[in-house]
Amino acid sequence: MRGARVVLAVVVVALGQSCALRHRYRDFVSPKTEAKTVQLLVTDGNGAPVPNVKVELSEWKNKVAVTSAADGTFSLPVEKKYLDENPVLVLLLPPGTSRYALALAPPPLPVAPPEPPAASPIMPAPELPEPSAPATEPAAAPAPPTPAPENKP
Repeated sequence: MRGARVVLAVVVVALGQSCALRHRYRDFVSPKTEAKTVQLLVTDGNGAPVPNVKVELSEWKNKVAVTSAADGTFSLPVEKKYLDENPVLVLLLPPGTSRYALALAPPPLPVAPPEPPAASPIMPAPELPEPSAPATEPAAAPAPPTPAPENKP
């Protein structure tokens, strides 16, 4: 009889610890959440993002199944029916992943507008030589003078 109690106690403790690791919908969404979706981030024991994590969220009639992206993020809908039910999030980790953390993803960094080119001091326009008359062919030699008529006496 005593052996059965010990086994039962170990099973209860093990179940309690495994349930403590499970995340629930309300861990990340509250009735005050204004967005239509929340973005979560899955990381491994070293803090690196974990891609391809299959995430399931289900309540009695509805089910959501998503997969984390290469950056470890995935989105869940914000809906009253899930808040009322507060289902468990089931994460199916890829092979080789033994530890993980789940948290709200940090908001994306705002996209900075492109910077205008650095202002340069105004430089005077370079002085250009004055335009010269267009080059022409050399002038032809003057025509020889026409002889004047002779005056005879």
